[in-house]
Amino acid sequence: MNMDGALVYLRPLAVEDSQALWAEIGPDEKTWRWVGSGAPMPTSASELAEEFARKIGRPGSEYFAIIDKQSERPIGSSAFLDIREADKHLEIGSTFIAPSFRGGKRNVETKLLMLTEAFENRGAVRVTIKANSDNLVSRAAIEKIGAKFEGLLRNQRQERDGTWRTAAYYSVIVQEWPQTKQGLVELLS
Repeated sequence: MNMDGALVYLRPLAVEDSQALWAEIGPDEKTWRWVGSGAPMPTSASELAEEFARKIGRPGSEYFAIIDKQSERPIGSSAFLDIREADKHLEIGSTFIAPSFRGGKRNVETKLLMLTEAFENRGAVRVTIKANSDNLVSRAAIEKIGAKFEGLLRNQRQERDGTWRTAAYYSVIVQEWPQTKQGLVELLS
């Protein structure tokens, strides 16, 4: 399944994407500090490939490569996590994007594509998005796309460095989707 926008398209993540993403990002601690839990921070394309191999096909999740339409290269990744069809719920997470594309419109369009897929094609009634409470850049990006802050969950999981993360929880619910979608479209125009 692909999701297609004007700036990016999303397709299923492949282990082979690790080479291009490592070439784009390298050992950038600002990227890898916040992505993933438990496993050590990747220090090479082969370690990133191992991490992708562990994630791809994991039950209840779908990982996507974010492909820049101009260059046709992977520039990041995002995922549907905690997919619970009976509850009409999923989470958007494990998102990272190359430093050269941060702060631009590609991440906004990625979220528009994923939220559209969730609400309009999969019948979701709730999409959760969460971040480490200390990751102020991600929290600002989540708020920028229109997700509503719900609160903090202390000691939610252990991070790569052994510390315990306090997670900041956000959501978009189906009743808010039309307004959230309009806001995303305006951010992209």
